[in-house]
Amino acid sequence: MPEQLVKPEFTHSQMELEARDKRRLEAFIDAVFAIAITLLGLEFVAPLVQHSNELLLASLVGFVPKFIGYFLAFALLGILLNNNWRQFQNIAYADWVLYLINILFLSFVVLVPFATAIWTDYPDTTVGVLFFDCVMFITGLILYANWSYVKRRTYLLKKDISARTLRVIAYRNASLPVASALAIALAFFSPRSATLHTYSSV
Repeated sequence: MPEQLVKPEFTHSQMELEARDKRRLEAFIDAVFAIAITLLGLEFVAPLVQHSNELLLASLVGFVPKFIGYFLAFALLGILLNNNWRQFQNIAYADWVLYLINILFLSFVVLVPFATAIWTDYPDTTVGVLFFDCVMFITGLILYANWSYVKRRTYLLKKDISARTLRVIAYRNASLPVASALAIALAFFSPRSATLHTYSSV
């Protein structure tokens, strides 16, 4: 039996909704993500050592924690960007509340490079690991709230969206905050391994 489509309820002025072009918001989101990902790479500075294979290798080995943090944060930002993109593929209009939610979401996205630096500089401290995990938890939770807001206001959604699509996007958006919550709990027992083990399942 085919699933019923969610029918939009135009309780807001159609003219007002169309005036708020969601493409501007999408462009802004893409730009902020590009900046955040670029900031991750700025953590790396070429080591100043004598021209020696042994010294250069030893210096590069010291960068291993930063490399791990870089690739993990890059992957998590990629997941957030993909989940946000999937949301907007099914959103027709963006009202002022949706704008505010996404501005708040992006404010935490830009914090990810800083949180990553704290984690990689202090990987054996509970506070350093918790700071990174809390930033990821709040960021993922805001993105989940973004979709929850839209789901309850079907006039913002595209007409042909199915109930199954609504559920799938909600489940995907819930994965990161759930993983982050587990990482926060594990950080009190094993801060060094909690983050890597937990986020590998996202």
